[in-house]
Amino acid sequence: MELKKLDQSFYVDNPKVEQALDFDSQLGTWNSSKTRGHGIVKITINGLTFAIPVRSYIKHNASYILEVNRQDRTIKGMGLDYSKALLIRDDSHVTDDVFVLRNKKSGKKLIGKEEHITSQFQKYVEKYIDAVKRNDANILNSFEYRFTTLVNYHTELGL
Repeated sequence: MELKKLDQSFYVDNPKVEQALDFDSQLGTWNSSKTRGHGIVKITINGLTFAIPVRSYIKHNASYILEVNRQDRTIKGMGLDYSKALLIRDDSHVTDDVFVLRNKKSGKKLIGKEEHITSQFQKYVEKYIDAVKRNDANILNSFEYRFTTLVNYHTELGL
């Protein structure tokens, strides 16, 4: 499992993705000063390919932590944030460039973890689908799902 980058074409072809990193909901546009080519991993579940971005300050459990934050107990750390997953409809939206983390040791924690991370993400998506179908406000308003990007993909998720 390798970290790659989102290509700039992703932002052009997906002009509006609510709750995404670097998307300004008030303006309804991408913040062009921040669309910096996130480090992502590609995961395919149920025939859909998602880009799971690396995020520095994750505060919830819907994640795979690569580097623990020991200074602030409210922040779990840096890692893959399942709540900010982006649907990849075109393979060209992910570059072949390898995204290198500042701490290379953290990136090595992905080696051999593809099955585990895919399983965790699949459970995250399945829980979301079930919560939407049951209109479960407790789950949908929880820290893990309140700001999820999955709200953009109801059609693709069969909702």
